[in-house]
Amino acid sequence: MTSHPVAAVKLSHDVIELLVDRGRAGVTEVATALDVPKSTAHDHLRTLEQVGDVVNEGGTYRLSMQFLHVGEIARNHHDLFVQGREETLGLFETTDERHHVQLVTVEHGRCALLLASRWQRETLSQQATTYPRHAHLHTNAPGKAIFAHLDEEKVEHVLAEHGLPPRTPATITDETDLATELARIREDGYAVDDGELIAGMTGIAAPIVTDTEVHGSIAVYSTTDQFATDPRDSALVDTVRESADEIRANLIFAQK
Repeated sequence: MTSHPVAAVKLSHDVIELLVDRGRAGVTEVATALDVPKSTAHDHLRTLEQVGDVVNEGGTYRLSMQFLHVGEIARNHHDLFVQGREETLGLFETTDERHHVQLVTVEHGRCALLLASRWQRETLSQQATTYPRHAHLHTNAPGKAIFAHLDEEKVEHVLAEHGLPPRTPATITDETDLATELARIREDGYAVDDGELIAGMTGIAAPIVTDTEVHGSIAVYSTTDQFATDPRDSALVDTVRESADEIRANLIFAQK
């Protein structure tokens, strides 16, 4: 069956995405950015204000806190969050305070961050403090751990939809190189990000996969200088894989 997107809904979504990117914007800025008449931009902003999605502050619009509430509800009902929260927090407590722990799932072919320990901002570059919450799968350790376990059809769909855009000079941007990397991840049982998402940051991630689903992954990140040797030789490899196995067991048990 052919899908028929509703243009008005799509435009309202584009307005929201614009506010996500810019923080706030006025009617003229929205109209110019989306190439629509000012009257159309105004109508959509006013409607979004009426339903509580945006706030009008002297003619400048921003997203409302309603999105935070909706996001929390969505996360709290996600199986991976429910079954992985305790283990993720436990991993944070047992690792060095300079490490950053993530629980990641996949939505629409991109990473979706379910839970993360607080960044230690004093140790990070300015770029690292603006960590992308919906990063492309090929750009980071948790994403690659997920990517490696998707079936061939889903991999092809992700590549067709998103391509392999670079985040840093270290990001994999060639499909042949990516295929080699994903094969290695399947063999080793974990993925490494060595400055591919954020220069100067290194991460190790293990997939969380059951017989029926690729649920996500769990990862530990730190500044690259915290890894005295090749990250593949780090004791964190076994630690992260053990946490992934524990969450996997929780998911299997919950399904019975």
